[in-house]
Amino acid sequence: MRKPVPITDAAAVAAVAESLSQQEIIAFDTEFLREKTFYPRLGLLQFADRKNAWLVDPLALSPGDLEPLLGVLTDPKILKAAHAAEQDQECLYHDYGILAEPVLDTSIAAALTGSGDQIGLGALLRKLLDIQLPKGHTRTNWTRRPLPPAMAEYAVGDVKHLVRAADLLLADLDKSGRREWAMTLSAAFADPRRYEPDPDAIASRIASGRSAGSVTYAVLRELVGWRENKVRKSDIPRRWVAEDSVLLSLAKARPANLEELSHFRGFGAKLLQKEGQAILDAIQRGKDLPPENRPTPPRKTQPDADEAPAVSVLKCFLNLLSREHKVPARYVIEPDDVIKLLRGRFRSAGELADSGLLKPGVPEEIGEALMEVLNGRQALTFSKGRVQYIEVSTGQTTRQTLSRH
Repeated sequence: MRKPVPITDAAAVAAVAESLSQQEIIAFDTEFLREKTFYPRLGLLQFADRKNAWLVDPLALSPGDLEPLLGVLTDPKILKAAHAAEQDQECLYHDYGILAEPVLDTSIAAALTGSGDQIGLGALLRKLLDIQLPKGHTRTNWTRRPLPPAMAEYAVGDVKHLVRAADLLLADLDKSGRREWAMTLSAAFADPRRYEPDPDAIASRIASGRSAGSVTYAVLRELVGWRENKVRKSDIPRRWVAEDSVLLSLAKARPANLEELSHFRGFGAKLLQKEGQAILDAIQRGKDLPPENRPTPPRKTQPDADEAPAVSVLKCFLNLLSREHKVPARYVIEPDDVIKLLRGRFRSAGELADSGLLKPGVPEEIGEALMEVLNGRQALTFSKGRVQYIEVSTGQTTRQTLSRH
């Protein structure tokens, strides 16, 4: 069998793109480095159809050389299969300004067809195709040239069986009526906003669940903005500048001058020498915001004393419902939104779907099952060590689900 060799010339790229453009479904993957940079450093592109697989060397080719393949990745008539596609999409976005679509994320498809949440590609291919992928190159230097044959073989393995796996997953999704759900969830990784700087969202995540007054939060947002600007310009990981906890502590302490800042733990001397004044300026900007213009600190919605037991029961039901339907609970609703679900007072599954609390694409039958419990028409009970759903109006067992063990 011919050993895989990365393509390094534009003519060969065009030939591969021409072949792929004739397919209704293809697979793609990327290999990259990120340990010492903010942006992923793309080292290899992999493509496959049902019969062939190719490696493409982005280090030897310009964006113009790769234009035919980028066109395939954005062709709306060709379905692209990728496993855990978010970082692959990020590489495409930052290197070439495109996002592959439409995409079927086989990790999501596997989760919606009962293979478990976040299953690895190797485990998925073993389950679906009885194929064992080579190991040993998950953490390696993909910018190394020439690329060793063992690394090239490993990279090909990530895509050459993926179209066959996707075909099986799509068949299962169609049987269960979940193809649209899988495609909707996969499409979230083709949203460019996911890969653009959003200091406000980062600050909200850092402050969530912690006590932060309006001034502290205003300062935190300015400090996050300073860090985002620094890491993106310097292309270094956020943690090399400051951990999230350091920024929050700094926003609370609010040192007023370089002397006070120099005693603050969490910054290196070289960074303070170069960025000390910029840090103080960010703190001052947050402090100077008039009260009416200060952002509202995020507040995690907490159940009151009467609601807490109901939230626990509802979470139990959600977990059972997810197990029964063989889907991860996080694909139904975010954990923090369960209290909002309880407080919603929805009168129908349609109202629940329109509320935006459920994840996009959640099947109607799951929404209807939730409404049965929310409106008191179904309850949970134990019988002989197993959980049962009880029809409240009749007292009859409707279905049996999980054991207590």
